[in-house]
Amino acid sequence: MKNSCYMNSKHYIKLLEPWFEAAKKYIYQCTDRPDLEYYGCGYNNWGVQTVQKTLAAFAVASVDPDFDEERAGITREELLDHAIKLFRFNMESHIEGSYQCMDGTKWGHTWISALGTERMMHGIDAIYEFLNDSDKELLRKVLESECNWLLDEYEIVAGLIENNRPESNLWNGSLLLRTAFMFPDLPRVEEYKEKAHRFFINSISVPSDKDSEVLIDGKPVKDYFIGPQFFESYGLNHHRYMNVGYMVIPLSNLAMLHFAYKKRGVKPPEVIYHHASDLWKQLKKMIFPDGRLIRIGGDSRVRYCYCQDYAIPMWLFIIDYLGDEDCILFEKNWLKQVAKEAQYNNDGSFLSRRLKDMEDNFPLYYTRLESDRAVTLSMGAYWRRIFDLPYSTNKNSEDLAVNAEWYDEYHGSCLNRGKRRVASFTWRACERPQGLCVPFDKSNMAEWWENISGQILTYGRKNYQEIVEHKEHIFLGGFLTYGKTDVISDEFMEGQGKIKTAVNRLTFAALPDDKTVIGMQYATSCIHNYYQSIKGLNLNIPNDLYNDNIRDYYYNTGCQSLKGPAGEERIVKLHTNWINVDNCLGILKVYGDDKITVYSPGRRQIGTNDTVRGYGLGFMHVDHICFPFIKNSGAIFPGTVLYDIGYVIRAGDTAEETAKFAKEGNIKRLEVAGKKENEKVYTNIRAMLVSDDYKNNYILAFNITDEEAEAKIILPQENEFKEHALICIAGDSYLQINHVQLSDKNNKGFEIGIDNWFHIKLAPWAAALLKIE
Repeated sequence: MKNSCYMNSKHYIKLLEPWFEAAKKYIYQCTDRPDLEYYGCGYNNWGVQTVQKTLAAFAVASVDPDFDEERAGITREELLDHAIKLFRFNMESHIEGSYQCMDGTKWGHTWISALGTERMMHGIDAIYEFLNDSDKELLRKVLESECNWLLDEYEIVAGLIENNRPESNLWNGSLLLRTAFMFPDLPRVEEYKEKAHRFFINSISVPSDKDSEVLIDGKPVKDYFIGPQFFESYGLNHHRYMNVGYMVIPLSNLAMLHFAYKKRGVKPPEVIYHHASDLWKQLKKMIFPDGRLIRIGGDSRVRYCYCQDYAIPMWLFIIDYLGDEDCILFEKNWLKQVAKEAQYNNDGSFLSRRLKDMEDNFPLYYTRLESDRAVTLSMGAYWRRIFDLPYSTNKNSEDLAVNAEWYDEYHGSCLNRGKRRVASFTWRACERPQGLCVPFDKSNMAEWWENISGQILTYGRKNYQEIVEHKEHIFLGGFLTYGKTDVISDEFMEGQGKIKTAVNRLTFAALPDDKTVIGMQYATSCIHNYYQSIKGLNLNIPNDLYNDNIRDYYYNTGCQSLKGPAGEERIVKLHTNWINVDNCLGILKVYGDDKITVYSPGRRQIGTNDTVRGYGLGFMHVDHICFPFIKNSGAIFPGTVLYDIGYVIRAGDTAEETAKFAKEGNIKRLEVAGKKENEKVYTNIRAMLVSDDYKNNYILAFNITDEEAEAKIILPQENEFKEHALICIAGDSYLQINHVQLSDKNNKGFEIGIDNWFHIKLAPWAAALLKIE
């Protein structure tokens, strides 16, 4: 019998209690206004939101009957006093107030002014009875001022690539509707409602809305449509990459408005839910069972923070609106990770040890992230206390391991997940391109920075890959993708300009066995250059608090345990053709460098956006599995091959299983011959054979050049004198096998008789995945 998963507001309050004492370190009283306090720096923009989020957390806890003063080390009265003084600072520093932010400016009347306001309003609801008449009047004045500015000055925009504003359209629309129901006697309330309708139609919007005659609140969608924010796949190009995190943010803001209506017993207008269930259906595929987002397009922010925190209000909304009880598991499992990091810090804070570099150098950003976690926990505490939300499920985490696939053409983004494996690849990613292959229940093994894509760093302060070309093929149970990037370095000393240093070609395939990923990488230098580091494969393995700061790396003759972050750089070169991480992820070398290297930098090196490394700060420690690994290369000439490798990654394999798989000859580099019989080697095509656990034999062939290539691929001897055929699992229409063009007519099947070879023709930089029948 399964154990029941149970959630209530006490889970949230207990996590919040230690934080208030720690937060007091950053609460300051205005020297000339002792009735005002601020948290953090008190600046405009993010500083405003930081104050707003903090006051909400203090406010909610101050009136929660389960708040334990002794455990928290602070009384309810103190909490309430801080909350009201923070609130008054926030109101008085607005354009309509009598004070200013601590940078000397006043806040308000911007595209983002409504965000922090929306995120604090549940806290205002919690302590509204404790506000005096002047407080309430100023709140009304501030909200009316913001709404009038949105009416008169703010133009609604929307776009897939440019002007992508799904989240801000939703929070601005929310503020208009909130103000309308809080103060229905305001003179422009009907105008607020009308513009809010347009904001919501153009928040979670897709291209097909342009012609949609669906009536929402009696109004056709197409009449209010300005532009799409999401692709039809619900992929989102926010901050110019496939941004899973910002798929969460609109739903989190929708939660705040949804529960505001629910508290007042008022039925919301239908428009606020426009496409919410459609977005959730796709986004749910991108969440690990423990609640961590599967950020298939990477993250330009701090890992395990911000968008991740705002999944809490999203899950509570989905529980209430759609009745999806899986969110109870996501919710509970994510809170376990929040608790784990708080215990690791041991000082009441949420993030102090992992983000020490940030706290020391950027306290404004640090307090912003602390307050994000605090305010989302306060939402859980408040809504779970005042509403009768579903709180238990008999499901467990294993039930969340479902088969799902997703694809977005614009981003070149593929996702395939099952009961054993999560595999993905995205070209238009944050730190592009990036792949992923981890066991479904091991979110702490996922790190995005150019993962499984090779990495080439020169001495410029900026190093990144520009996507040149890419292509994807989706099939049942997996996908194939291939493409080419230019490796760029910029911002050198002495003013040297941006240069292209190398070309990287790669292919990546998720096999339909819910376990295996195979791929090849080929990179060459473009110029005479000096490389800081060259990492073939570049499989990132986080080694930080979420895995208890230890990773075990098994290989053919032993096991190497690495602590992270250990304070010193370690380069572990292993003479092996396989390695296994923590008895659950196997990596095998098909061809390439004679050693597999585990590189551990000894310090947290994963920052907010690693195209910019100049600050030298990091907030997550990651080991890199590479072959080859070259550090401080010295002079390298144009045309030099930097890496030329083939690999296999198997999710869920133990070290013993990985060793057995390698020993039994399940992986082979195939010989490639030229068109003429006397040509024994042909260098333009790479090919390898990989068997899965079900004895299916797959061939991955890859043209590493910018010209069409054709060659003879020699099969292993065991295939000689046997009748067999090749099935094309994935490949483009240019592909030829034995001079027969790939087409629907041949059903992607090619008879090759008893020969132990076949002829292949591939387009430039293209790959094909074949299966021997």
